[in-house]
Amino acid sequence: MSDIVCIATIILAGITQASLQLGLGGLILLYHNSMGKHRRKKTRYLAKNYILGASAITFLMVCTLCFLIGNFFGGSLSVEWLVICIGIFAACGAIMWLFYYRRGKKSTELWLPKSFTRFIQKKARSTDDNIEAFSLGLLSNFAEMPFSLAIYFVVANCILNMSGQFQIIAALAYTAITIVPLMVLKLRVKTGKSTVEAQKWRIQNKAFSKVVSGSSFMLLAMFVLAFWVL
Repeated sequence: MSDIVCIATIILAGITQASLQLGLGGLILLYHNSMGKHRRKKTRYLAKNYILGASAITFLMVCTLCFLIGNFFGGSLSVEWLVICIGIFAACGAIMWLFYYRRGKKSTELWLPKSFTRFIQKKARSTDDNIEAFSLGLLSNFAEMPFSLAIYFVVANCILNMSGQFQIIAALAYTAITIVPLMVLKLRVKTGKSTVEAQKWRIQNKAFSKVVSGSSFMLLAMFVLAFWVL
């Protein structure tokens, strides 16, 4: 497969993962609870380490799956495995359109187990140091694995099919794309915007967010089918 197709797949996969909302919601919670307890500088450091945690698990997952595919799948996913990933993307797209958010016009609560949601909220409220913020970023990203695991497989497969000198760059670029929403929120807060405004925007535009995320999964499924399977 050509490097251009691999790069296009990685970019689309990164946009799809970036459209997931749990990591962004976790960062908003962290900001909201930290600003009332700490100086602004400490809050910035907590947010920075949260984003580093989310970035670290993304990069490590891609590298781990590159190793597994390279050693146990012969260096590339078979057509059968790619078809499974396509099916997962299509299912995730439908879930995004229909069930991603819980009911309630004034809520952006996601369909996650209540106990897990409460645990993340509790961690966000009690995070007081950089290590805790880093671990919260890891946890929030890990909680999205039911939606993102198949994406990681496809991205790792793309990286293994690229020229060797571009592989690390591709993994880093993918990681950078997935954290764009977190970086945008951090920049907006740094320039004086409040997290309340960010949350209001999420509530007002959650229908749009569902459409974008669901459509991204469907588009990724069609792209992989067209360029990797057919």
